Parts: sequence; structure tokens; C-alpha cells
Amino acid sequence: MSAIKNCPNCGSQNEDNATFCAQCGTSIKNDETASPMAPPSRYEDIHSGGKKRAIDHHRIGFNVAMEQPMVFLPPIISGVLGFLVSYTLTNINVGALLFTIIGTTSLIFSFILNFASTDMSRDAYYKQPLDLGQSIEYIVGRFFTFVIAAVFGGLLSITVILMPVVLFMFVIMVLDETDIMDAFEKAINVLRAELSDVLVLIVVSIVASLVIGYVPLFSSLLNSIVNVILGIAFIDIYVTHKNR
Repeated sequence: MSAIKNCPNCGSQNEDNATFCAQCGTSIKNDETASPMAPPSRYEDIHSGGKKRAIDHHRIGFNVAMEQPMVFLPPIISGVLGFLVSYTLTNINVGALLFTIIGTTSLIFSFILNFASTDMSRDAYYKQPLDLGQSIEYIVGRFFTFVIAAVFGGLLSITVILMPVVLFMFVIMVLDETDIMDAFEKAINVLRAELSDVLVLIVVSIVASLVIGYVPLFSSLLNSIVNVILGIAFIDIYVTHKNR
């Protein structure tokens, strides 16, 4: 008889090798993976007083991404998919129904890939093996939660000043595997403490995007690289803040 484990959320019994609860969809990783992972030793505070600067967070984001380039796979796939869908719908008469189906499917898949990118960035930061399939499975398991978070984030982003809150909220939802409001509250607290570093990183990313705009053939790919590095830098800011 195969071993079973109980869901920490609803108490339902699941197979020992299950990743998500069959009843409620909660993550039920094995004990050795469920416990909080300590930040890698190479990411310890490196300046006097244990205080990182914005450039340190950015450098960590860059180094992590370069060491595990598979982390760029989700945005690359999303970009290629978007190009193919756009080309198909623009140049081929597919009919209204098929047009809607293709467009909607592409939108959903790109949405999943965007959050899968954050999950893979987390794994890269913690020096865990990267597996796009597992990241997609994780996002699909919490799909409706992330959809609601995206809608909530979209409303917050109407006021541009809250966009950093939204970015951190998404990061925290994945890192802590928590709900929307808890992630939102934590995002507010992080920004209160780390606002200057966050603003510097965002300004650097905006400048980089403007420069990339002058390279039209590769602008989409380069922007994806910048966004992944920024995401990992945000992860480092949050982990550093949480462990103080």
C-alpha cells in the first residue's frame, strides 16, 4: 500500500508523491522541500553593517540568471508564441471563432508562463534544479488565485505609483506560497523599508528598456532578459528584508 500524506490546508489524504492536494489544490510538497530554504551563502549581506545596495541586488539578479540561463525559457517561449499568434491572426484568415480560440489560448498560456518565470527565478535563486514543466504545473494548480491576483494587480497599476507593490505581491505569492492579501501586506512592508533600492532598480530597468528600443530586431528578447534579472533582484530584496 502506498504511503499517504495529509493536506495542511483541508486535511484530505493524498498519495505520497502528490505535489498538490487533489481536493483543494494546496501545495503539499514533501517535508524536505516544504521547509523554508535558507538563502544561499553567496547572497549574504556583503557591505558593512549588513546592508546591501541596489547595485548589489541587481548584480545578484544578473549573476543568478547568467549561471542558470534556463530561467529565461518562459519569457522566450511566451515571446515566440506571441509572435506566431500575431503573425497567424494578421496574415491568415482563420474565421472569427478560431480567431477567438487562438487568441484566448495564447493569452492564457502566456499568463501561465509569466508566473512560471517567477517560480523558476525562485528556484534559480535558491540554486534548485529548474524544471519548466513543474513550474507550469505549480502555476496551473493555483491558476484561479493568480488570475484574481492579476486582476487585483491590474486595478492597483492604474495608479502607476503602486506598480512596485504589484510586482512584489506577485513575487511574494510565489516565494511564500501565500494568498493575495497576505502577499499585498508583505509587499507594502517591503517597500516601506526598501523603497530607495526598489526605485533605483526600476529606473535602471526603464532606462535599459529605452535603450533596448533602439535594437528593434532583438528588443523583445532583450526586454525579457532585463525583466527576469529585475525579478530575481526583487526576490533578493524580499529575502534580504525577511531575514533581517
